[in-house]
Amino acid sequence: MRAIKPSTLAALPFLILAGPAIADPQMLGVIQTASAVPLQCTGAGCTAELTSICLHEKRPTPISGYPYLPHNPDALRVTATRTDGTRVQLNPESILNFAASRGFTTVRVSVPAAVMENAGLVSLAVQVKKPLTLIPAGQTDARAAPLTEGDIELGAGPMRATAQNIVDGDTDTMHASQVLARMIDVLPTRGRADSDLRAGVWTTNAASQSAGISELGKHRARSTYNRCYRQTRIGDKTLRGCLAKAHDDFVRELNVKYWDAVKAGS
Repeated sequence: MRAIKPSTLAALPFLILAGPAIADPQMLGVIQTASAVPLQCTGAGCTAELTSICLHEKRPTPISGYPYLPHNPDALRVTATRTDGTRVQLNPESILNFAASRGFTTVRVSVPAAVMENAGLVSLAVQVKKPLTLIPAGQTDARAAPLTEGDIELGAGPMRATAQNIVDGDTDTMHASQVLARMIDVLPTRGRADSDLRAGVWTTNAASQSAGISELGKHRARSTYNRCYRQTRIGDKTLRGCLAKAHDDFVRELNVKYWDAVKAGS
């Protein structure tokens, strides 16, 4: 047998990783929200995090910022307030942008500042009223293994229905994750939050946005907040980072249950 050159061996990890890396990433299931989620607005626009799961275990995990499109936009309700105080319902497809945030566990829904200004809007809230499926916006690499119509039909149909039963309907871990996401939204992405924000984020952003959340979910989220608050009082760790890790761990726990159920049914 011909010997393999050391230089070739060194390149093997790259070659092995290069195949799946150019495939379309996973379809995502965005979890039904218990109530409307307010977008947080800055000079750049308005954003919020929505909890999501991976529907295709074997496909690549999306990188942060990878764009997605809603497969069933009718699952969304967008409520906006205009500068004159009137409230209106908007077409989700005409105003919302979706992108992966932290792997497959969160997606960021956003509206650019220019869109808000042109439409005369001062605030927005989004509710995921039914199980939402997001499709990768598309690969530019010609070698990519694209999602087929069959893949999309299966992912948005039977697989999303399985996820709905296991994940969306979970009133413990998933409800807790939604509460954590509301606190994560208002904490700074860089640096430490000030003392008042750290101490008040539960009351102002978790408790006030917990309509429709189970008592068990609220209790688990409050316990997580208390732990993260203590652990991040000093040092380099931030409250946002601690809550985000807990949120993502909760989601992965449920995602594994979903993956196992899909395998068992295949």
